[in-house]
Amino acid sequence: MISREELESRYATLTNSELINIIENKFDYTELAVIIALEEIARRKITEDEIKLMKEEQIEKVDTFINRNIVDDLNIIQKVLFFFIWVPLLNFPVKRNFHDDGYVLKLKQANYYSWLGFTFFMIVGIVSAFFDLTNLISLALLILSFIPVSIYDEYFNRQSQIRKLQRFFDKGNEEVPPLKPS
Repeated sequence: MISREELESRYATLTNSELINIIENKFDYTELAVIIALEEIARRKITEDEIKLMKEEQIEKVDTFINRNIVDDLNIIQKVLFFFIWVPLLNFPVKRNFHDDGYVLKLKQANYYSWLGFTFFMIVGIVSAFFDLTNLISLALLILSFIPVSIYDEYFNRQSQIRKLQRFFDKGNEEVPPLKPS
């Protein structure tokens, strides 16, 4: 069991928002931990305005997280480019930017379009060689293959990502209403 002194020294190093988080989730902590958090908040003389500002920042973080995982998907030009320019050396810098900026949905979509672009390129190449198709027909088949790939992404991949987020939020807070696609 952690002693009062150990908790006091540990909580003295926490940020104000971490202390507020302990108070907001008091049922996840022992009574002693909550009391010490309250005492630390009182010792720091955190005002109600500061608490309100911290809560607004938390809401903004959640909004950003949701936008980057559901709302901000690839535009049609990006989808086409990843589908037809699937060479990793060419699209890696863009994917790396998505990763660094926290755009989970965009990164998953970029990988999806790159892999399926490569797959359909190979399939069309094999079918063209087997049936001795002209280059124009092969190109048309490759372009037409983008349509079902795009439809599948919109109606299945994106919905799967939304369901994963719903499960994530449902585990963290039972009171969160289900997310609905926009």
